[in-house]
This record gives sequence, structure tokens and C-alpha cells, in this order.
Amino acid sequence: MPELPGFHFIAGREDFPSPPLLLLHGSGGSEMDLIPLTDDIAPQRPYMSLRGGVEWEDGFAFFRRNPDRSLDYGDLVEQTHLLCRFITEASEQGILKQPPILVGFSNGAIMAASILRARPDIVSGAVLMRPLSPAPEASFPSMPGLPILMTAGENDQRREPGDAPLVHRQFENCHADVSMHMLPTGHGLHESEATLIGDWLIRKGI
Repeated sequence: MPELPGFHFIAGREDFPSPPLLLLHGSGGSEMDLIPLTDDIAPQRPYMSLRGGVEWEDGFAFFRRNPDRSLDYGDLVEQTHLLCRFITEASEQGILKQPPILVGFSNGAIMAASILRARPDIVSGAVLMRPLSPAPEASFPSMPGLPILMTAGENDQRREPGDAPLVHRQFENCHADVSMHMLPTGHGLHESEATLIGDWLIRKGI
């Protein structure tokens, strides 16, 4: 397999023809975390599962937080640049055979939203589970028709009530094809989430 510096990853089901899912785990997690979800979402779809490039708690993250748990926006921008370059190189080398669909949870969802803000041209769509805005005061670039699914927990103690609606508005304002679902859960995944995502992928034809 060609070498790609910067991120450790696991790839699976590469011979299937659909756009691959690019999996971005949450804080303190690893590249193994979202593979079972992917098996439930789309067992016949290729995937690449990345390990975050920042050591965090007992695992990894895609960017750092400040000591008060607020987002380190400077590090988020820097890490976003590195990950966009990784996606571009993986596409050029044929490891990603089509522009991927980002599937991010929590820290990974914020990173996915940041990638969309920086380089919407290198992806086919995105699933953002428990996101925060990567740039709350900024406008996002135009991404007309880009399919984006957002899921949020009604009882999520790690999010404020306005967090997900803010991200939703930012994507609406740049003409993305964005939909949001509030689920009866906390920060963790809901039992219906895999089916919801799988149905959305089929409905959007990606």
C-alpha cells in the first residue's frame, strides 16, 4: 500500500464501488471506535478510519481543547490543514478512490465541519454527530447542494441547546443540503442512529 505520512488509518472493503466513509472518532478515542457503526450503517461500503493526530487523555483527538474545555481554534485550523492535505494525497494516490463522505463524532464531527469550511471540494458529503461550530462567528464558503446530515442529543450534557442549530444555520446559509435530527439521547450514540444514517445515504444517492 502507498505510504501516507501524518495519520495512522485502517482501510476496509476497498473493492466496493461507493464513495468511502472517512471515520473521525471522538476525543480520547481511536481509529477502532466507529468501525462497528460503519458495519451497521453500510456493510458494503468502503471506509477509512483515521486515528487523530493529537494524543489526548487515554487516546487521541483531531485537535486540542484549552484547559477550560473550550476549543483551541488555532490548533483546530492547523490540524484541519494537515487533514485536508492527507485527504488530498490519499485521493491522488488512489487510496481514496472517490471523494469521501466524512463521518465524525464529537471531536471528529467538529473536525469534519472544519474540513467542510476549509475544503468542501474534496468531499462527497458529511455526517456530523454531536458537532460544534469550528468557527462560530464566521461565514462558511458556498457549498451548494453538498449533502450534510447532523444528529444531536436532546439530553446532551456536553452541548448547549443552541450549538447544533448554529452549525445548521451556518451550513444552510452557504446553500448546503443540510438536515438535522434531534435524538432522545445524551452525548452517546442512539440505537436508531445507524439506521438513520444508512437511510440518509441511500436517499441522497451517495
